[in-house]
Amino acid sequence: MPTNRRQFIKQTFGAVSVGMIAPSLFINTARANTSAQQEAFAVDANRRVLVIIEFSGGNDGLNTVIPYADSRYASLRPVMAFKDSELKDAAGRSMILSNQLGLHPAMSKIKGLYDEGKVAIVSGVGYPNANGSHFESADIWHSAKLTDSRSDGWLGRYADIALLGKPGLSAIAIEDRLPKTLVSANVVMSNIPNFDEYGLRTDEQYSENRTNLVNTFLALHQRNFPAGSFLNEEMRIGFDAVNSALEFRSALDHYSSSVKYPENNSLAEGLQMLAQIITTMPESTLLYVQMGGFDTHSDQVNGGNKAAGQHADLLGDFSEAVKAFSDDMSEHGLADNVLLMQWSEFGRRPNENKSLGTDHGTASNLFVIGNAVRGGLYGSQPSLAVTDLDDAGNLKFNVDFRAVYATILDKWLRSESRAVLGGQFENVGFLG
Repeated sequence: MPTNRRQFIKQTFGAVSVGMIAPSLFINTARANTSAQQEAFAVDANRRVLVIIEFSGGNDGLNTVIPYADSRYASLRPVMAFKDSELKDAAGRSMILSNQLGLHPAMSKIKGLYDEGKVAIVSGVGYPNANGSHFESADIWHSAKLTDSRSDGWLGRYADIALLGKPGLSAIAIEDRLPKTLVSANVVMSNIPNFDEYGLRTDEQYSENRTNLVNTFLALHQRNFPAGSFLNEEMRIGFDAVNSALEFRSALDHYSSSVKYPENNSLAEGLQMLAQIITTMPESTLLYVQMGGFDTHSDQVNGGNKAAGQHADLLGDFSEAVKAFSDDMSEHGLADNVLLMQWSEFGRRPNENKSLGTDHGTASNLFVIGNAVRGGLYGSQPSLAVTDLDDAGNLKFNVDFRAVYATILDKWLRSESRAVLGGQFENVGFLG
């Protein structure tokens, strides 16, 4: 069986996330190449980058995009429900989106982007026969498959079609493990928990030998073998892997920004890492970062203060981090080239529980953010009437999450969504 680049790196270095640091001999060449690439992609209006933010744990959509005008919402959440008069941020600015919906007060920066027409909010997102298991539901979202056969991710399948054979690191997750969304059969998808660890692991006791070891590796993989042979493919894959890692490390040195990302905010840290990649690596196309903590079974709010607590902190961090990232893309002239999509594996139940939290539910909402979106409200907020809930008392979805994926594939990534998703889904409308 032919060895692909993913298999080579796994067999040679033990993990796909482990890259290589080339010796100083190659640094000047790599930096020259990087500078040339930066100059080229800075004016490339056709570049399309997709950033995925996963809210891990199941975000409470009803207290994110709030149906304040629904009397059932208030009755189901006697402590946690927001009234219209309470939908104001810390500076007293209105968080109202329409005569039916408003944003959580902690999401002031997202509201500002929404008012600029840069945020599309899709309500009522879910899938048939919703699964209440974190693992199973997340697996369905990652793979875009409702069946048990879920060996790859939806963006991994896209990469096999659109990114196969392209040089460099086209897909990167700021994660300890590669998210299934990016699992591909033939394209290397790298997960990098932090930049300092992205390198060849040599014996620290003999650090003076690092340059010799990498030089030897590079020399070995510049040998010529018959075209199409197994050894020739091994040489090509190995040398390409080294160059990709070298360009990655040297490219990051060219990042600079006046934007101040918020401190003590893990999502902001992850998005700043992605900004470094996007602004210095023209081949980067698919970027991924996760934000945990949304499994809010208890203490979702701080006692009677519904505008404070665990959920408010999470949504506030999301809002602040996305605004900084958006500003960073604008500063680098890339705001028109980057689209961000947020998702979570399910929403929460309509009713609050006795621990001032919410339990596993079904349909929720998601955000698509960027200059390219047609800002506004899409889908519709599911009814909270008793007769409109499902048999378990949960919300019924009205937008299949795969329709959101299809819209992004067709309209942003300019791919054939049917080939990736295995079926035809509606255009939700948030992209031109």
